[in-house]
Amino acid sequence: MVSFDRSAVTVRGKELLNAGADLTFTRIAVGDGAYTSSEDITTRTALKSLKYNYEPSSAERTGDGIEIGALITNYDPTDDSTIVDTTFNMTEVGLYATNEGTEYLFAMCISYSGERIPAYTGVNKTEVVIDWKIAVTGDATVTFAPGSAAARASDLNAHVIQQVLSSDGAHGIRAVKDGDEIKLQVKDGGVWKDAGGGGTTIVPAPVQDTSETYTYDGTAQSIAWTSAPDLTKVLVTGDSATNAGTYTCTCTLKGNNAVWGDTLDAVPKTFTWTIDKAAPTLNVSPTAISFDKDHTSEVVVGVTTNSDGTVSATGYDTDLVTVTGSGTTWRVTPEQVTGETTMTIEVAATSNYLAATQNVGITCTFTAVYGASWDGTSTTAWTRTDQAASFTDPVPYVAGATNYGSPFDNCSPWKDMKKVEDSAAGTLVEIPKFWYKITQSGAGMKIQIADGEMDGFSVSPAHMDRGDGKGERDKIYVGRYHCATSTYKSTTGVKPAANATRSAMRTSIHNLGTTIWQIDFATRFTLWLLYIVEFADWNSQAKIGYGCGDNSATGNMGYTDSMPYHTGTTQASRTTYGLGTQYRYIEGLWDNVYDWLDGCYYDSNGLNIIKNPSSFSDSSGGTAVGVPSSGYPSAFSVKNVSGTYTLFIPTAASGSDSTYSCDGWLFDASYPCLYAGGDFGRNLDLGMFFVGYSSVTSAYAGRGCRLLKLP
Repeated sequence: MVSFDRSAVTVRGKELLNAGADLTFTRIAVGDGAYTSSEDITTRTALKSLKYNYEPSSAERTGDGIEIGALITNYDPTDDSTIVDTTFNMTEVGLYATNEGTEYLFAMCISYSGERIPAYTGVNKTEVVIDWKIAVTGDATVTFAPGSAAARASDLNAHVIQQVLSSDGAHGIRAVKDGDEIKLQVKDGGVWKDAGGGGTTIVPAPVQDTSETYTYDGTAQSIAWTSAPDLTKVLVTGDSATNAGTYTCTCTLKGNNAVWGDTLDAVPKTFTWTIDKAAPTLNVSPTAISFDKDHTSEVVVGVTTNSDGTVSATGYDTDLVTVTGSGTTWRVTPEQVTGETTMTIEVAATSNYLAATQNVGITCTFTAVYGASWDGTSTTAWTRTDQAASFTDPVPYVAGATNYGSPFDNCSPWKDMKKVEDSAAGTLVEIPKFWYKITQSGAGMKIQIADGEMDGFSVSPAHMDRGDGKGERDKIYVGRYHCATSTYKSTTGVKPAANATRSAMRTSIHNLGTTIWQIDFATRFTLWLLYIVEFADWNSQAKIGYGCGDNSATGNMGYTDSMPYHTGTTQASRTTYGLGTQYRYIEGLWDNVYDWLDGCYYDSNGLNIIKNPSSFSDSSGGTAVGVPSSGYPSAFSVKNVSGTYTLFIPTAASGSDSTYSCDGWLFDASYPCLYAGGDFGRNLDLGMFFVGYSSVTSAYAGRGCRLLKLP
């Protein structure tokens, strides 16, 4: 209902009321004239700008006044024809009445802002209800001319029927129910008469089943009802669709003389319903891909889906794999780098389908990692980790054995260690480059060896860039035997060179060639790494053999030449002392004589490391990595000092020859020259990890040397 700013009975209207005149209300006029707040509308006799006329729908004299009703529309409810053909802003409404044959402007109301009445387009039905209530005194009587207004009764239901059904004619209009129709009657001279235009049909209102859901399936679907519309009386549109989306179903009464049973009006009813997007089928095969050195060919990933969405492959690590393709076919090729990644196959959302994804797990194991972890307690045992976690313990050779072997015989770098002959240096053992990582964990340590480059790993100390202009080396060579007396070559069948200072042996070895040096701490440490990860135990004498010698003098080298396996002892048992041990073809790492260690020295700063062999010295040019404890180690600390390489040194010495690392590690700042392994003396603390010291001038019959070739 429009809201008006001012309303008034005109001067002429008041005169008629005061005279007790008989009034017949004939029309309601509307216009778009403009008014100011200072204008006196009581003196007006007509609207300023008349647009359209409408008949009153009701008029009645009440105890204290007159009530007039009207329905302003842009269409004719009787035939759906156009009344308003040009949109206008309704700002003035006038009520006209006749007395003794003459028509007068009886009352009017104005709105400064107005009410927009659109031109009728056939679908935009607009209705504005106007109710006049005029207080009067005297004996005036009122009637109205039914005319076409009565014919519009079915379209006045919202304004009239709901009231008259309960008032039973109290306002001069009443509704009479006849079957499924309601007929309106008006009171004329005390007699009830049909208002005309026929009866109004009551049509049951449709009720939507809101519990029903709809999902796109490629076929037409229809809105569900708990009470369906009567299609003989209701025009239904928008009740069926195929594609996903939100739709409006509109139910419109057929004919002009019908109302809905629930609201008693003819306003079209609308219902919203939605067809949801469907979850597409998405099948990907395979969903897991594994690449390794033996499986490097591209893998084709097939995709099937019922969606018309774009298929993409994303999320994978481009450092690990290359992915090409489109649509239903994708090709995955490894970059031969170790790692894991996930490729996500996605079909994009469309108008009818949701998006969907399927992951493809990709594992690349071109770099294998083998590890061992020590908990820092008194146990000598380590725990295997990484790809060695399921490995069994190696079984080294012992005299007469026919069963021996190691799971590492199939793993790099161990499997690639081999004997080679060198004209200048003699019989050597080739060791390929590998990568390693040492991690401190409380008192414990974890050592990992990788056969390829990996983040967080370093090239082994023996193969690292030593600053000598050669860069990293792919291979290095260690003497299979101790250096031979007189020749200093790695030779079988002769006794080892001994009883000379470290510097003297350094010179004798380097005289063999420009790439031949005395074995250094870095190379011995490299052998430690290989042994620990393979045997997972500090106690090399218990695991491979006691070794040492006859407890009196050195013996001829080559005592392992007849051994059918690369690791073990030629003695009758592992607990039998005597010349006989080798590890990965390297004989006597704790037999016959100690080996001087170059590339290191002790001073007041502790252990000093020299990487470049041309700078090897007994007392200068090194980088300190820390002060070792002296005795049987019971704790170790991982050191990673710039200019050196990651290593560990002992930091406590309360162990024994059967606990912790088993072998002694001795330190004295006044004795700079280090040596390692064991000699012919029989002791259980002279295994793989024994480190001793001596003076620059010291020479001893049980201390020799081993050569290193750095190509």
